[in-house]
Amino acid sequence: MRKSAAITLVIAIVLIVLGLGLSIYGVYLDSPHDYFRSYDHGFVSYHVRYVTSGYGSGHAATTFGHMLFNGGLVALVISFILNLHQDKEEKVVREKQRKADRAEAEKARAEAIDATVHEEASKADNADGD
Repeated sequence: MRKSAAITLVIAIVLIVLGLGLSIYGVYLDSPHDYFRSYDHGFVSYHVRYVTSGYGSGHAATTFGHMLFNGGLVALVISFILNLHQDKEEKVVREKQRKADRAEAEKARAEAIDATVHEEASKADNADGD
């Protein structure tokens, strides 16, 4: 995996986690909260239970969480695109290397055959000259 793809993947994961966290926190702030109070003053004791709502105080956190989450998804897609692009480049490089290795092997084989033919010819010339 290319370094830029790995960095983009890490950023995507962080953005997705932060987005989910902020969205959950915003929903928590907007949800009704149940409070229970107990008062005891000597002979008199009483209990109070009341429910309050957040009055939209979590809307900003929820909205920002959605933006971070969407940014994380975009970064995740970019990371996969970078990784796929690198795989295609590596495939082209490997194919070129394979062709170069084959050409080099053919050249070495041809030189070995030429050397063998010349060696046999020189041995034949030496045998005729003796």
